[in-house]
Amino acid sequence: MRQKIGAALFGLGLLCVAVAVGLVWLIVPALKQVPYDVTPPDIVVVAPSATFVSARTLPDGDPAVTVETGTLRSATGIKPDNEAAAELAGSLAGETLIWNVYQATDWVDRDLPVNRAESRIALDRVSGAAVEWDGQCYHDMEAVESGTTGCEAGSIAYAGQLYLFPFDTKRQTYQYFDGILRQSLPMLYQGEEEIAGLETYRFEQTVPQRELDMDEETLTQLLGFLAPEATTATMTYRASRTLWVEPMTGGILGYREQQRQELVPDVGPPVVIFDATFQYDDATADAVVEQASDGRAQLLLLGRYLPTGMLVVGVLVAVAGLMLVFVRRAVAPRSAEDATGTAS
Repeated sequence: MRQKIGAALFGLGLLCVAVAVGLVWLIVPALKQVPYDVTPPDIVVVAPSATFVSARTLPDGDPAVTVETGTLRSATGIKPDNEAAAELAGSLAGETLIWNVYQATDWVDRDLPVNRAESRIALDRVSGAAVEWDGQCYHDMEAVESGTTGCEAGSIAYAGQLYLFPFDTKRQTYQYFDGILRQSLPMLYQGEEEIAGLETYRFEQTVPQRELDMDEETLTQLLGFLAPEATTATMTYRASRTLWVEPMTGGILGYREQQRQELVPDVGPPVVIFDATFQYDDATADAVVEQASDGRAQLLLLGRYLPTGMLVVGVLVAVAGLMLVFVRRAVAPRSAEDATGTAS
């Protein structure tokens, strides 16, 4: 009977060890992929005391372009396109998210729209980085427009990180996409900081001042209102970004972006047409922290605590089973000898 119990315990111990190994090598890697059915929370950033250009139509029908100061609010909403993702083939199949992204920037003080944009992007489910896909697009819309209107496939080539960092983010430099320059630039690891009780990696990106390309119509309109004596001008741009990333999930728990653009006419002083520092609003900060906390807790439970516990229990149970089997076998011959000696 003891031998049977020992064998059963040994088998149970091996099962626990096998489950622990399965959790680490099979279940957890599956969890370290962004699910298709997850819709990220809306991301809202605000910039108090921002300087920006406001283009609008006056009551008499004439256009007006002025430089204003006030609070800007920019909201980004994401809608996963699972049908498009399911149709991907080759190396993208099963490994790629397709997201429709909508952005709206408003002048809070006057409750007026400033900018609307939409885009489509393909992201790797593990690294969170943009991947090559011929359906990528970006479209600036008139503030009064809504819905998907004119986001033409191939109008942009996204690369690097945008909305996510990799699961198990490393202390290294990543490429992060600059939407103004439409290219990815280095984002450097700068240290560790704590946000809402969670350890994060701080990354920083600096975009040195450079000139931007402008179409002739936009340039003419800006000069007509902001530098009427000039005949031509250049547009300069510089920026800096700081991101605080929870490394286990790749969630961006803190965000700060500073942008400055100047119109530099050939006559007269430069005109600041955009100068703003954006950060998460309170609701966004709470939402991203909660999402990262839940994801981190699940990964720790299934990837560390549960496998470790099952491994320890499995080894102990298996050893106990072996001890029952071998102790029984060792005792049995001695009992036989004792019985023989007594009979003689």
